[in-house]
Amino acid sequence: MGFWSGLCSAVSSACSVISSTVSSIGSSIASAATSIASLGISLAAKVSDAIKSVGISLGIISPGDTMEELGERAMLSDKKPEDFDSINDYIDHLRNNVPFDKEAFDNLDEKDLLARSSIGASITLKGINEKLDATVTPEFMATVAAQELETDEIIGTIKAYKEKELKLDNYELYLNDELSLDETTKHSNALVDAYQKLEPELSIEQIESKVMGLSK
Repeated sequence: MGFWSGLCSAVSSACSVISSTVSSIGSSIASAATSIASLGISLAAKVSDAIKSVGISLGIISPGDTMEELGERAMLSDKKPEDFDSINDYIDHLRNNVPFDKEAFDNLDEKDLLARSSIGASITLKGINEKLDATVTPEFMATVAAQELETDEIIGTIKAYKEKELKLDNYELYLNDELSLDETTKHSNALVDAYQKLEPELSIEQIESKVMGLSK
């Protein structure tokens, strides 16, 4: 009981920290960050890592950036993402123009780090959406993070769903066999296309087998 109580308390406290920073980070970033933090410490960490890897691959952030530090700088900034032409400009501003107290940062507790990591991840996710002209949600990222998909698989899936005009949030429904036969076929075809581009050396039978294995 004590462990779960402490875990829920940390998540609740992190969400409270995020909600108190809306004036600094903007409502859309705060909303996505709250969704990430609400996943719980373990899954939120996996989601942040997945978002970071995609962000690095797309050139939105650098390998040396951390979600926690990005979130810390955003909380201290007097400017929001809306004040910039692109999320990349905003991230550059945070990285270059917003200093923070490293010693105090190093002493932050679990709930404060969860809040900052979730904010940093939501900023990076906004950049991913700008870059790919897509609507990638924390919920979709939670699904692919739990699957432990590779970075190129995540990006390939996002691009395939956009091309086929499918909702990414229905990806989990597809995995759980909760779509109609017609919709299931559309999702399956989109994923086959995605994996054919990712692994052109495989036969169509191997690709189809790989796609079928996603839902297991």
